[in-house]
Formats: sequence, C-alpha cells, structure tokens
Amino acid sequence: MTLKMDRKALKEEKKKQKLEKFLNKKTTQSKISKAPKPAKNKSSSGYDPMPVEQKWNNYWLSNNLFEPQERSNKFVMCMPPPNITGSLHIGHSMMIAIQDAICRYMRLINYEVLYLPGTDHAGIATQTVVMKQLEKEKKTYNRESFLEATWKWKENYGSRILDQFKRLGTSADFSRQKFTMDAGMNKAVTEAFCSLYEKGLIYRDNKIVNWCCKLQTTLSDIEIDYLSVGKNTILKIDGRDYEFGVIYVFKYPVKFVKDGYESEGHIEVATTRPETILGDVALCANPKDARYTKYDKIIPRNPITEEELSFVFDEAAEMDLESGVLKITPAHDPIDFEIGKKNNLKNIKIFDNQNKIIIEGNYYKLKRLDARDLVVQTLKNKNLFVEKKPYEQVLPMCSRSSDLLEPVIKEQWWCSCSEMAKKAIDAVKTEQIKIYPEESKDDWYRWFENPRDWCLSRQLWWGHRIPAYKTPDGVWTIARNKEQAIQSYKKNNPLNVHYQESDFVQDEDVLDTWFSSGLWPFATLGWPNKNQDLDKYFPTSLLETGKDILFFWVGRMVMMSLELTGKVPFKKVLLHGIVRDAYGRKMSKSLGNVIDPIHVIDGASIETLLDALKLGNLTKENLINAESAVKKDFINGITVCGADALRFTLLSYMNGINDIKLDIERVKGNRKFCNKIWNAALFVKKIVDEIISSDSLSYQDLLNLDLSNEDDKLLVWLIQERNKVISTTHKAFKEYKFMSAVQSIHQFFLYDFCDVYIEIVKKIKTKKYIQACFMVLIDSIKIFSPYMPFITEEIYSQFFDNSLMYTSYPEIIHNKFSTNFKSTLSKIKAIRADIEKYGKEKVDVILDGCECFDKIDIQFISILIPNINTIKFGEGYEVKKVN
Repeated sequence: MTLKMDRKALKEEKKKQKLEKFLNKKTTQSKISKAPKPAKNKSSSGYDPMPVEQKWNNYWLSNNLFEPQERSNKFVMCMPPPNITGSLHIGHSMMIAIQDAICRYMRLINYEVLYLPGTDHAGIATQTVVMKQLEKEKKTYNRESFLEATWKWKENYGSRILDQFKRLGTSADFSRQKFTMDAGMNKAVTEAFCSLYEKGLIYRDNKIVNWCCKLQTTLSDIEIDYLSVGKNTILKIDGRDYEFGVIYVFKYPVKFVKDGYESEGHIEVATTRPETILGDVALCANPKDARYTKYDKIIPRNPITEEELSFVFDEAAEMDLESGVLKITPAHDPIDFEIGKKNNLKNIKIFDNQNKIIIEGNYYKLKRLDARDLVVQTLKNKNLFVEKKPYEQVLPMCSRSSDLLEPVIKEQWWCSCSEMAKKAIDAVKTEQIKIYPEESKDDWYRWFENPRDWCLSRQLWWGHRIPAYKTPDGVWTIARNKEQAIQSYKKNNPLNVHYQESDFVQDEDVLDTWFSSGLWPFATLGWPNKNQDLDKYFPTSLLETGKDILFFWVGRMVMMSLELTGKVPFKKVLLHGIVRDAYGRKMSKSLGNVIDPIHVIDGASIETLLDALKLGNLTKENLINAESAVKKDFINGITVCGADALRFTLLSYMNGINDIKLDIERVKGNRKFCNKIWNAALFVKKIVDEIISSDSLSYQDLLNLDLSNEDDKLLVWLIQERNKVISTTHKAFKEYKFMSAVQSIHQFFLYDFCDVYIEIVKKIKTKKYIQACFMVLIDSIKIFSPYMPFITEEIYSQFFDNSLMYTSYPEIIHNKFSTNFKSTLSKIKAIRADIEKYGKEKVDVILDGCECFDKIDIQFISILIPNINTIKFGEGYEVKKVN
C-alpha cells in the first residue's frame, strides 16, 4: 500500500470514528431531552446555590441521567457502601467529591459510566442503635422480634445517608442501589461461604479473638480504637475508676538446674495485667539471652496458684526489657497464644463472657480489674511484689461501646488467608491491579506477606447467619440450605440417618460485615448468577476509598474475587487521606470537632452548631473544649456555601495520600469564587445575546468558531492558555492529581479569562472577541463541571436545552501562531506594582523604546490599568504621578 493510500485510509477511519461519536451523542441527548427541564432560575447579580442545587438534583434523578448510556468504552466504579446507621460526614464528602468528579469526567470523554451505589447493613453498629432504641422504649425482645424491629428501622432510616449523598450531586445510578442484605446479596454470601469451605479455606477452630463484653461479640481489628494512655491515668472501666498507665513487677519463685546442681531463687517479671497471672502456664526468655540459656533447666512456679510452670525460649522476648522474661498466658494474649502453640502449652481460660473470673478460689466471680487489685495485694502479702512504675501503654477499646476489649480463646469460623494473600500480592506485582499513589504498594505487600487468618464469626443477631448446621453428635455441616445440609450429613454419616430435621440446628452466629462487603464489586452485578451485567461491567475499572481500609476491605475484596471469580475485582485502586480539622486533629465525635457537611452546604448559625454538640455523647470536659473551639472558629456561624464550593475545596486539597486540614474559610472563599463564575457568565450572556439579537444567530452558531488559523495576539494567547488547562486536566485525571486539575482551571478562569480577557472584551467588543469569549466560557464550565456540577449545569442551561453532563470535553485547538502577549502581561504586572503607591491617582507611563510593544499592546495596557493617563516611549522605563 502506498503512503498516499495509507493517508486516505487513515482519513476514512477518522471520519468513521467522528460519525460514531456523533451518533452516540445524538442518541443520548435524544433520550435525555424527552423530559422537559424545570424552569430556569431568573438571572441575578448573585449566585444562590440553594434553589439551583435542589432544581438540578430533581432534574437529574427524574430523568435517570445517571444511568449508563451505551458506549464502546466502559468505566465502572462501585461506591464503598456506607453504614445504614451513618449520616453524612466530611470523610464521605471527600470520597464523593473524588469519585463523582472522576465519573463526570469520564462521561465527558465519551465513556459509558456505571457508578454503583449501595449501603452496608453494618452488623454491630445497627444492632447497637436498635437495641438502644428498644431499651429506651422498655421493650423486651427475642431474636425474631429484634430482627423484625431492625428491618423496620432499616426501612425508615436505611437510605438516609444516600439521600444525603444526593445533596452533594452524586451521579450514581440509584436505580441499581444495593444493600448488603438484599436477597441477591444473601445468595452471594451463602454461595461464597460454601465455596470457600469446599475449597478448604474455611475451618472451625479455637483461637484468640477480640471480645467485647458490653456487646457480647467478637470484633474485627478495624472496630478497635487504640487508646494511648499516659502514665498513672484514671479511666472508668467496667463501671468504676481504675488506674492505668502503670506496670507491675513481681518475683516468680524459680528452681535453677545446672550440671546436676539445683539452686532456688526468683525471676522478676513485669506485667500491666496482674490478674492474668491466674492463667500463666510458662515464662519465656529470648534464645540469645545468656542469663537463662546457661542453665540446663529452669523450673518456675506460679506466684498465685503455686503450680509448676514451663520455661520456654522465643524471640518475642526482648532482652533489654526489665529482666528480659515474659509471663505466658496463652488464653488471653495473642502473642502468648502463638508461643503456646509452638511449645504445646495448655490454655487456661480465666474469664467468662462477662469478664468475671471462672477459676475457683479467692478470685471466683470477681470482675477482672477487681481481681487485679486482689492479686497485687496477695503478692504483697507473699513478699513477691517488687514495684509499681509509671508506664505509657495502649489499650484496645471497642469503637462502638468504649469497652476495654479482652483477648479470649473462642471456637469460631476462620478463613485461611495465606494462599489467597499470595495471589493478592501477585495481582499487584504483575500490575493486574495498579495502586495509586504508588507508595501504598509497600503497605499492600507488608499486609499480605504476613497474613493472619480471618475470624468470620460474630455473636450478633443482625447480619448474614452462617450457613453451618450442627447435629447432636457435634458435627458441623456446611450447606447452602437446611435441606442440602441434611442430605450431605446423611450421605457422610450413614449410622445417624435417624436424625430428624429438628436435629440440624443452624449456627446462631452471623458473619463479619467485611465478608459481605468483600463480595461487593461482583455481587452487586449479580454474581453468582451469570448475567449480562456481570459480563459487561466486571471487573470494575476503579476502586476509590480511604487509605485506612486498604487491608480490611480492599485486600479482602481482592482475595475473595480472585478465589471466587478467577478475576481481579477492579483494575485500579485509588486511596485518599484522612480529613482533619484546621488544627490537624483527626475529626472525632468524642472530641466534638466533626464538621457536618450539611452545615457547610446549607449554612448554620452558632446556636445550631452548639446544639449539635449537645446531641453528641461528649464528656463534660470535651463538651466545654468543643464549645470553646466552635465559639472561637465560628462565632458568626457558617454561611451558606453550597455543595459546589465544598466539593471544589476538598478536591483542591487532594495531593496524593496525604491527610488534609480542612479550613472552612477556604470553602467560603470558593463560595465567592462561584459568584465570580456566575457574574462572568451573566456578562458573557449579555454581550452574546446582543449579537444573537442583531444577527439572528443561535448560540450554537456562535460556537462554530475556527481559531486554528487565527493570528490575533490576544486570541492566540487565549487559545494557548485554554489548551494548557485542557492538557493539564487530562494529565491530572490520568494520574489522579486533583489538586493540579482544580488549580489549573481556577487560575485560568480567574486570572486569565476574567481579569484579562473579559476586561479587554468590555472595551473591545468585536464579534470575534465575543465569540471567543462565549466559546471559552462554555469550555470552562465543562472543565469545572466534574467538580462543580450544579452551577455549571445552571449556566449551561441558560444557553442550551440538553444536559451538560453528556456533552463533550473541550478539545485542543491546534494553532501554529505564537504571541508575545505574555510579555505585555508581565509589563502590566510591573506597572501595577510601581503605581500601587499612588493609589487611584492618575499616572503617566514611559516605556523603554527598546521593548517590543505595538499600538495594540498599548491599548491592552491602558484597558487593564485604568488609572494610566498617558503612555509614551522613551529611553528608559518610568512611572510618575500626573501633576
């Protein structure tokens, strides 16, 4: 084929692609335009976000504009499902600002977008809320009546948070909204559990778990708040005050054996938990510690029970910590449990489910911390107490009940993670999944190189009941339903075929909430059923979420997807940081520094802000501190900012995985910027309407402006700056650098378009300048629209009847000409700096004759610096006041 023919074929292919793109757009817009738009807001000199946001939310949702529109390229993203008990907080707002900006951008570059929303049943959180409500109403309940009350609660309040998400302009397809306990999700959960069991990945065993006495359930690691406790700190635990932040040192009686000779003595052992001495079965030293390895044998005794203990060696013992010896209580410490397994040590359980002592004797039925006091006193009486020292420690607290958690051994269902973890590592190493920012890959590898098995059981009523059935002989049968369980059991146990249906009792426990949410990307698309959605939209394109749940949720989705579907659940993972207050503190309900996004969007008086604090469960001290901070920071309340200003501000902070310090003053500043955009649009509409009226043209006619061969220096400069914004934005979205994207359009629109170009057009109203002004306004609001969907849709509707959402992103204008207009702007900046001392008084400006300024430049300088009296050329540069 000749070069000429190659070019011809290429031209034809480009024509074909353009036609397909046009037809796609035409089809979409004809669908959308069926429903009439609401009446346009009357233009005013100030932008009022409240009616605009309500209007466009109603329009988008009533016209199903967020449903995917058929395109050859697909972009699919699942919204991390918020808890049904939750209400919108600033972390959610950050998540939605990022995700929705990506989805809206992808629509503009001609992708079919599916943004899937849904909610999580949130086992512990929901059960706690409903139980409190029932107790408040003084209602008694069993499992059946509780579940009935919980479903009723879910119907009343379960979608509240998604309704709040809509306030932010979230363009998710709410017609596909899922809930983790929908019928389809229930089927997926049962199938996943059974499949993993059949693969040998789920098993039942006695292991250490986190036990919450108040909630009477085990907890996942993410449901733990680690409380840093200073030295000698008093905390209220189990209903009374106890001292924490101390470490106790006791003497353990020991017999040392070396070369056949025995000697008696003591080894000093430090512990923060004297009450667990009741369950000690060994002492442990480091295998490199010569102080203990020199003996042939060491035989310790328990200083309380006086039973003989083992002496073992393990690298977990730190030689430079006190005596270098650990006490080993396998039943109540995860490290001790592992050491116990290695050395075949017995497990002595100390506490019942109420955290009371179950060992017969002087301590029986005492609460754990009351037993602590008695153990210390007993060892003092035996002269085995050495000292109590101040000691900073970290306590595991339940994030729901604030109970001090107890590590205990319980028989639970577990998921083996080691093999699945290898696949998860490989998926990232082979770039089947790309993680952004890249440095987060190190965290990924660190988590999965040493995975712990996953405790699946929760002692709750609200959740997915485990599909396991127990018979009187103690055998567990895993099955998709009871009928299948009976058949399976009788096939494998022919001697017990006499068992009746009532002999098969389903496990009372439910699954960890993370199990169902781990199936989210494929279960929401219909798995385990094979259907069109699963074929079309899975794997999904991107998962965007907070960096704090990289392992707890993201990792588990990857493991379960690879195991159950053979595919990665998403091709990319984007992580964002935590939103902090203006002082850098993590936003916490217990501190009272949480910012309610609805207060920012709608505005809130100082009284409203203070009343919101009183509704929380703050301690008296924290309430006083929080009220003081609110009065200092928001003495006049929070003004109405609107969703666009909040979204734009949050995205302007987004720089990799760094945490952000949210300053409401910055949101207020962007609210004023919305006003700037609004007023610029009003001006452009006014001058454009004058042309339309005089020349009988349409708005679309005015946009048909070819600037590719334009040599006017102002227009060439405008094209170049516009092109830079488009290029920067495309690159920023590709790399997920949202700070760069929003800064680029903000600076261009404010400093180039408004402060320079519009000011010149006010004085030089040529048709071409006005057409270019209109084109750049429309291009700018398209670029703004992923960040500010409401104001941009409102402005666009002043000119066109179709939705901005399904237009096309501005394209680069290829113009071969260059311009020195930047030099003119630099000179303007210098002159402005020099005349600042004269205020608004008139000045004469002498320009150096060597500088390349022509009459047009002089005209631009005069327009942009209105207090210039005359401009002349001379031998040097000078600015002087007019006499």
